[in-house]
Amino acid sequence: MSANSPATPSAQDPDVAAAPFMPARTGSIAISLLRITLGVIILATWWDNLQDELYTGDGLSGLIDWLFTPSAEGGNGSTLSLYERLLDTVVVPNAGVFAIGQLIIEGLFGLGLLVGASTRAASIGAMVFFSSLFLAYYGGDEWIWTYVLLFVASLTVFLGWGGRTLGVDRFVANARGESPRSLFW
Repeated sequence: MSANSPATPSAQDPDVAAAPFMPARTGSIAISLLRITLGVIILATWWDNLQDELYTGDGLSGLIDWLFTPSAEGGNGSTLSLYERLLDTVVVPNAGVFAIGQLIIEGLFGLGLLVGASTRAASIGAMVFFSSLFLAYYGGDEWIWTYVLLFVASLTVFLGWGGRTLGVDRFVANARGESPRSLFW
């Protein structure tokens, strides 16, 4: 091999070993722009929810009630009764705790995606969050495919190592190496 030719990648290289399923662990500008956009969307919604007092026990309980109230009665008209029962049994009786948890976690997802910090963990959290919203709004007046698009965008950020370009994760990975099980940065 000459001095000017590139080195042949080996199977021990983590980027090559994962090659058919995952891109190189360097990210890209396009995926970083998608990550930043997701962060802005989550934080803008977080801010609106904060202003509307949805991160209180009464606010969260009221939202859940509105979700499953029929459209003719001024609600969203969601139809997944199994999910409604889950929310009514687990979340509503503990709405204050869930509201504070949602306030903190949703804000952290948004910030993490915006600045590219713990991007892979934040994108997993965002996928769970968007799946929950899909189920909550299913069958109602809300266009639920928005949540599918947001889920797929979060999945793309996760698979594309979205924090490795234009993000804090790049500096963390350079300083500390790969994250445990590649779930954080």
